[in-house]
Amino acid sequence: MLHTTITIDQIQEAFDQFNRGQKYLYNNLITTIKDNQTNEIYLVELFDELRDNVDLFENMNEQFLDFLQFQINWTKQSKVVLDAFSSFQITLISSNTNHTERYLNFLFTLFAIPETSIHDFAHETLQQLVLIVPLASNLLCSIADHQFPFMTKDKDIQIIYIKNLLRLLSYLSIERLRFLEIILSKLIRMDVHASRQDILHSERYYIENELVFPLEQQQQHDTNQMKHDQADKLDCLMYSMFEYITNISMKNGKFNYEQTRLLFKDLLNIFNKLFLPTHDSSHVQFLIFYICSFHTNFSDEFMNNCWKIFVSPTVSMTFRQAAVCYLCSLMARANYISIKSVLTITQSMVDWLHAYINTLERNSGNSNPNRHLPFYAICQAVLYIFIYRHQEIVRLSDGIGTIIQWRLSRIISSELNPLKFCLPAITLRFAQLARNYQIVFCYSIIETNNRYSLPELFSIDDHHNNTSPLLPSNILHSYFPFDPYVLKRSSIFIRPIYIDYRDENEDLNTIKDLDDRNQQDIDDSDDILTSMIMSTTPNDFDPTDRISSLSISIKNSHHRSSKLPFGRSPGFRTVS
Repeated sequence: MLHTTITIDQIQEAFDQFNRGQKYLYNNLITTIKDNQTNEIYLVELFDELRDNVDLFENMNEQFLDFLQFQINWTKQSKVVLDAFSSFQITLISSNTNHTERYLNFLFTLFAIPETSIHDFAHETLQQLVLIVPLASNLLCSIADHQFPFMTKDKDIQIIYIKNLLRLLSYLSIERLRFLEIILSKLIRMDVHASRQDILHSERYYIENELVFPLEQQQQHDTNQMKHDQADKLDCLMYSMFEYITNISMKNGKFNYEQTRLLFKDLLNIFNKLFLPTHDSSHVQFLIFYICSFHTNFSDEFMNNCWKIFVSPTVSMTFRQAAVCYLCSLMARANYISIKSVLTITQSMVDWLHAYINTLERNSGNSNPNRHLPFYAICQAVLYIFIYRHQEIVRLSDGIGTIIQWRLSRIISSELNPLKFCLPAITLRFAQLARNYQIVFCYSIIETNNRYSLPELFSIDDHHNNTSPLLPSNILHSYFPFDPYVLKRSSIFIRPIYIDYRDENEDLNTIKDLDDRNQQDIDDSDDILTSMIMSTTPNDFDPTDRISSLSISIKNSHHRSSKLPFGRSPGFRTVS
């Protein structure tokens, strides 16, 4: 291609005529640049001329700047051309900061391009720009949020963009909290659009139908690829986030406590702001689950944070319930939480319950269960924790003695009648264990509750399908945020630190011995529990095909199997 020289005088004349409404010279200038965009010598000379005459852009001339940024194929330019363009832009911004936002938007669009060399250019330029124009950092978060690829975009674009944002934090660590908040808010949005039921339904459907495909076609599939599109994207993005946490925490094979502590603080702030109010997420919260595993100080601080939220009278009831569910779910599922810590936190819960009952007795109580939701939430949490960690507790020399000192019989038999409002599967499972260990006898209370419970049913809107499962209105419906992690690739970070529920054979025998006279089919909700809570393989079960007509009979709940419930994250509802 011929080298066509354009002097700065010609450029100035083209701008002047364009500003007067005459576009002939300007259009010729644009055409010439397009024709020479693979001509390295031409472009370098052009950008050098523009750099030395930035006064041409006092009147902005925004259209020409937009043309340079978005009409030239920057992925095909050499480093010499990129450096010349960067030098021109930085000089321009130094003389007129009004051009800053436009150039920053341009740089962030490069973060979504699958070309690593252009990413290096964007990061190097951004570093220089922030040093020269410190106020530019105030624009970064809003621009990063605005340029974030929508969740329907290809997963490769999503991954590249997030990795570039995380790379940006290596030289803009002061903005880490805000950037992580942007990233995780996007991941949460993606998470709530990919429920466990939908993910597992897609996996089950694929497994049931894979035999109809030719063997060669099956072999082409990535075995780690999620069959649910949104779940597959989320899986890759979660893998990147877990990698980021790991890279911050481990340097040259050694644990970096101070850097991990700072990152944990940021994630804890985001937890309080984003995770806690969200009741439909299934996986993003496992980032806090993961980082807590690096040091007991982190897990202790997280549990204390949840407990402080719960006991604070100024916090809304919904958030207090959510905090309890996060607390008990972590204690039940995290194998890095020592049994000593479990007993310490549970002791605080039990003390709170006894203090609550004492206050109720002095004030002659209140018959409205809605007034006592914190009590029911904590009581259910104690039962839930004991169900998951009872084997470790009883192996302690004073384990059973400690449980007896909790005086659970006083709590369970109190006039608040917590067994009536806890989830039936939790109530039944605890009753079985409590009888085995001779801690407290619950069946007489359960039978009384069943006898005097009206068969009242109501519908919960299910936005995942057209059916509306029916649940009894006297159950405290809860959300257990650390229920099984079903994303395949990123699960490698969670599996080593996670406790899967195991139902002991002797407990199964206990179920069979309860009452053979009134044996009936296992409740549909319990089938779901079998799938989600007890299984250790996330791709071979499906709760959704059993959820179409869920109906729970309170009267016969003490004959059911000992499956533990999981929360589909519908939020919290009050007790009627």
